[in-house]
Amino acid sequence: MTALCRRRNALALLFLLLLSGSCSEKTVQAPGRSPEPAVAIEGVRLWDGSGAPLVSDAVVLIQGERIEATGPRGTVAVPAGARRIDAQGKTVIPGLINMHGHVGMTKGLKQSKENYTTENILAQLRQYARYGVTAVMSLGTDFEPMFEVRGPARPDEAPRATVFTAGRGFTGKQGYPAVLPGNAGIPVEVDTVDEVKAYLRELARQKVDMVKIWVDDHWGHYAKIRSELYNAIIAEAHRLNLRVMAHLFYLADAKMLAKAGLDGMAHSVRDRPVDDELIEVLKAKNVFLVPTLTREESTFVYAEPPAFLDDPFFARWADPEAIKALRDPAWGKKVRADPDFPKYAGQLKMGQQNLKKLFDAGVRVAFGTDTGPTARFQGFFEHRELELMVQAGLTPVQALQTATLNAAQCLRIEKDFGTLEKGKRADFIVLDADPLENILNSRKISQVWIGGREVD
Repeated sequence: MTALCRRRNALALLFLLLLSGSCSEKTVQAPGRSPEPAVAIEGVRLWDGSGAPLVSDAVVLIQGERIEATGPRGTVAVPAGARRIDAQGKTVIPGLINMHGHVGMTKGLKQSKENYTTENILAQLRQYARYGVTAVMSLGTDFEPMFEVRGPARPDEAPRATVFTAGRGFTGKQGYPAVLPGNAGIPVEVDTVDEVKAYLRELARQKVDMVKIWVDDHWGHYAKIRSELYNAIIAEAHRLNLRVMAHLFYLADAKMLAKAGLDGMAHSVRDRPVDDELIEVLKAKNVFLVPTLTREESTFVYAEPPAFLDDPFFARWADPEAIKALRDPAWGKKVRADPDFPKYAGQLKMGQQNLKKLFDAGVRVAFGTDTGPTARFQGFFEHRELELMVQAGLTPVQALQTATLNAAQCLRIEKDFGTLEKGKRADFIVLDADPLENILNSRKISQVWIGGREVD
């Protein structure tokens, strides 16, 4: 064989090897899976959360994780091969967005940093999802495992709530709530402006979705973060393009925080009625309110076993051991033994009155519950929150609007979340009855879809 032939054979062999390698690489990178077929949910009453009227006999068309189209039957072209679901007589609403939750710290009725694992975070996000809570802001109690799972579920995960995070929130040295049982080492305790700035740089590195401050002393029992520190937190956070929400209780603190540039109130004012001065500054500074009425109810409702412990909508997914403990007279005795117990029911009523007054005055209201700590049940309490908001004087439509479009806008995620419109994420609840007629119908869940996938 001549040298020329040997070179030609070698080149031919090299070409075949390269071609084979190239084809193998393509097979690995692009396995050639066909795209998932479209899904058409047909015959529903559709409340899309945008402010548009409810549409009877509508079609919701899903392609992948997004809404492809919505509208009255006959106006939406359903592609050949689509999976068609007859949902005649059911109502579809956007998934609920909780602007104030806590994820990962509790197992059963025990809250501890030791519970904070990736496994527990994902279990609680799936629990939210079962109840139609399709997105949650975990506000101020998060460590590294949260940054591994933040955002929506991956395609290889079971559907679960999308999670946003504020990392660890701020309090003062030996301040509330770091001094409470189960909270040691959770908030960052600061005593100087330099400490504030150093930790805010870390939050900016983590690209948190919000910054959290606790500004409370629980009726004077504990230390409250000093005003120069929370003023520095707000100013420095804004310099780093971060926004700030504050746990607060007192009207005076709400005014000072709002004037300092606070972005969101993580609770209602609960010590006294709000006044025109607060309303004026909240509107001028565009500060939003997250009422968390169920947080107040949870402080006294277990004095006697509440009726919802027997509600199948609650009990179906609740921890049986937690239910057993809450039925035990010893639990109610412990609740009633709290020296501040006589104040708690009044705090709820004050929070409801202030919610109604601020809502009617045009202050932005977004939905939140403070679920996640002990006996604040994720998923179920979000539906109880809607009920308490309606009891406060909001209409069912107004309450649902806070939990959909309003929450998405306040979290600045409205491009993808909050309404059921073309291009948005397919996060929605299919209900057996209309919650616009009776807010308790939000509990009559037939299906939950998150990112175009049905929750089991």
